[in-house]
Amino acid sequence: MLAGFVALTGLGLWWAAPERPVIERSWRELIALGAGPAALVAAIAAAVIAAEVYRLIVFGRVLGVPVGLRAAFDASMANNLLSWISPGGALGEPAAVYVMSQRGVPVDAALAIAFAKFATSFALIMGVACGLLVLGYGPEIPRWAAVSIAVTIGFGVVLVGSFVVGALWPAAALRVLDRLEAGTRRWPLIGAAVAACARVIRRSIDRLAGFRSAGVRGWLAIWMSHALYYGAYVGLLVALAWLFGARSAIEVVPIAIVYQAFTYIAPAPGIPEAGAAAFFGGLLPDGGAFVVVLLFRALTAYAQIALGLLYLALAGLLRGILAPERTPRS
Repeated sequence: MLAGFVALTGLGLWWAAPERPVIERSWRELIALGAGPAALVAAIAAAVIAAEVYRLIVFGRVLGVPVGLRAAFDASMANNLLSWISPGGALGEPAAVYVMSQRGVPVDAALAIAFAKFATSFALIMGVACGLLVLGYGPEIPRWAAVSIAVTIGFGVVLVGSFVVGALWPAAALRVLDRLEAGTRRWPLIGAAVAACARVIRRSIDRLAGFRSAGVRGWLAIWMSHALYYGAYVGLLVALAWLFGARSAIEVVPIAIVYQAFTYIAPAPGIPEAGAAAFFGGLLPDGGAFVVVLLFRALTAYAQIALGLLYLALAGLLRGILAPERTPRS
């Protein structure tokens, strides 16, 4: 998966790259920015990781499950790494669940935290991005991308709907789980695996009930944590665009939100890089869109992958994520 990410990202960069003189001029402009702007964008990039750590801690508190700083940081590293390199980011949340369980969080609680965070986060960013697209922000959507967006929205409806059902009507969710378990008993191996999963999922559904009693303060903390997280991503894009000659920082904000949502639903790595001109070409001078997107991806996706590989290997967690030798304790 890592090799595929590198190859497809390289292809996307090659596709989006402007002429060599434009790149050389942009490189000179980058060097001329100096240490102050470099420190600013580095601090915002670090705030992205800090905001993800904070989200895990907040969701744990809402559910009454302590998630320590070490557990949240390690889970964030795993989530970032696997989300960027796995198809559709499908392995990010499972990796986070595994790491939290290794850091003392009960596996059913870790599952509920990761699922609830992802469902509410997805609803927020996709809802805002779709609203901005309807208002005319963002590039013209080609047909192939429209299909990808439609599939993603459909997935989001199922995801968020299942979260709502599990949190508000747990009995209905448990009945579905019971029927699934009963229907697989005729196949011993499959039935045993489903039964083992079902035991954890039932406890996770019970954990989701905590959102019914979260109250205004709990839900305010949830949405604030999401706002800080996406605000850091958008703030980084806006800062980079402003440094490279954007006409107006305010004008960049809605496009940056739509672009950030696009990075999550892009069918393959490299496409966010290839879409640089489509999103930011009208807001930045020649070559500026490519440089801004390249720096943004370098400070977020590329840096998070490199940091995750290094840190998780040193912490002894990478081997367990890739090939767990035992079931995480429940």
